[in-house]
Amino acid sequence: MDQGVAPSTARIWGTALLLLLVSQLLFWTVVGLTERAARPANMSMQPDVHYVLYDKAGEQISGGWELKADRDRHRGYFAAGSRDADYAVFSILFTVQDKTQPLALLLENREYIDEIRLNGLPIQPDKPLRRLRGDVSAETAFYPLSSRYLQNGTNVIYVKTFTVRPILVLAPFAIGPAAELEAAYRTRSLLEVDIPVAGIAILLFTIALCLVVNWPHEDRQRMRWLIAFLTINAASTLFLTMVPSGGFTLSLVAGVVVGNLMLGLSAGRYAALDTGGRGRWPYWIAGGFALAILVAGVLVRAVRPDFPMAPFRLALFGSHLAAILLAVISALILLRHVATNGGERWLERFVLIICLTTFAVDRLTNFFEVYAPFNPDWPISLFWSPIVGPLLGIGMVLSLARQAGEARREVTQSNEKLAARLTEQDAALARSYDAQKQMLGRQVMLEERQRIVRDMHDGIGGQLLGLMMQVRSGGVDKSVVEQGLQSSIADLRLIVDSMDSAEDGLAETLRSFEHRVRAQVEAAGMALTFYQDVDEGIDLGPRPTLQVLRILQEAVTNAMRHSGASQIMVSGIARVGSGISITINDNGRGLSETVRRGRGLTSMETRARNLGGTLSVNSNKSGTELCLSIVEGLEK
Repeated sequence: MDQGVAPSTARIWGTALLLLLVSQLLFWTVVGLTERAARPANMSMQPDVHYVLYDKAGEQISGGWELKADRDRHRGYFAAGSRDADYAVFSILFTVQDKTQPLALLLENREYIDEIRLNGLPIQPDKPLRRLRGDVSAETAFYPLSSRYLQNGTNVIYVKTFTVRPILVLAPFAIGPAAELEAAYRTRSLLEVDIPVAGIAILLFTIALCLVVNWPHEDRQRMRWLIAFLTINAASTLFLTMVPSGGFTLSLVAGVVVGNLMLGLSAGRYAALDTGGRGRWPYWIAGGFALAILVAGVLVRAVRPDFPMAPFRLALFGSHLAAILLAVISALILLRHVATNGGERWLERFVLIICLTTFAVDRLTNFFEVYAPFNPDWPISLFWSPIVGPLLGIGMVLSLARQAGEARREVTQSNEKLAARLTEQDAALARSYDAQKQMLGRQVMLEERQRIVRDMHDGIGGQLLGLMMQVRSGGVDKSVVEQGLQSSIADLRLIVDSMDSAEDGLAETLRSFEHRVRAQVEAAGMALTFYQDVDEGIDLGPRPTLQVLRILQEAVTNAMRHSGASQIMVSGIARVGSGISITINDNGRGLSETVRRGRGLTSMETRARNLGGTLSVNSNKSGTELCLSIVEGLEK
């Protein structure tokens, strides 16, 4: 085995044990202090009390006060009744030193109390009617003892009880100073009635809160077991607090057995699921005990039919033992998870562990006397499961609030991370788009330049090759060579201008053309008027720009050669979304028929069509006007 695993496991269980000791120290401290506050120091500890049985006619069935009821742990004094008895009277002797001091009688349970007499005179409790009639809410009775009825020395209190069942019970009692007993009475009433009723309301609210929340799929099974756990707690508290006791009946036994098994099963399953496990052990324990109870009951019934109540008592004992075992294992699982995960959710786990401890203790007190470490003089008398009901409900509400807060934080953090990631992705996409745009632009520019190179090869190269062939043949005129070279140089300049200014847009292209052509026009003795109103950013691309420049160059050259004009006017207007209009005017004598049908004008019209535009010509004796119009593809 790996040597590094054992110390880690030892530390985990050591921490869990420490947490267990802390939780139990807190629980038993509270139990001891509360039990001491709820039971006065002078609570009777005498081993027995005497009683007499009476029939319906009021005649004694027993011969005298020789019958004794023995003290049975914290539940009081138990005695055997009689089928012929209608009621019983218990006698309590006590001594008074000074009857002027306020005294009182405190009974932990006023169940089946018919009348109380002090020295033969009837006395009344502070509250003649009980508010609730459950087993744990039988309500403490507080009887002030009037000084008029008391006498210095020995006094006797007679407690008359109904004999509605074979077992007679006299609840634990105390006789002493009225102020001290009144404080204990108020504390006990609070613990037995008010807090359990408030706990039922809080548990029902918690259950409703769990039901209305739309839990994620992975949490639904855990929350179903939590709802079951809370529901069984609320139902058991409601039954024990408000439902009148009907004695030891089959329906009561069945309800307690099923309630114990379901309480332990729901606690175990919730603990397993809440700590990230998927264990089936609660099913095996609860199912095993249920089967064992059934088999044992059948066997006892078959072997000892003269004990009709034995199977039911066995079933109660087995269900209590199953609930104790399941509660202890669940608490240990929660403790280990807290220790393993560095104190994660320790507060709500502590609340649940304390509640599970109360369930185990309440079931132990049904068979054994359990003493609080800080109150060893008297066993635990309160039912603690109903008392911690508000603590359980509030703890689970806080747990739900914490889970909702964590879920909201997770959603917020996820949204923030998603927003940051989307921002990063948008930036990356923008960078990628810019890079691709630049690459596309370079590719388009490269393609355009390749086309221009081909144009240079096919255009200027062809012209120069033709001139070279004519020069070699010796039959060419000098003026023709000069004109051809001039045309090639002009076309070369156009190509250079289109490549240099195309990236700067159409406006810059026209400005470059004006700068170059002005010198040519003025050298020919003509005046040049140049006007442009072009939106910045209109970019046709290198090849279309070259075609526009060639059309302009051809138009200006024709005007210089053939029009006989003294002035040439160039006007360019371009708007994004409205198109391009470039007009060349001269004040010459107009175009002859030869020029109109010439190759130059035809070439200009072809170039205009290739640009997606039109070229219109209007010529008369007053001059010539050429208008190039392009209306498609104008975008910034």
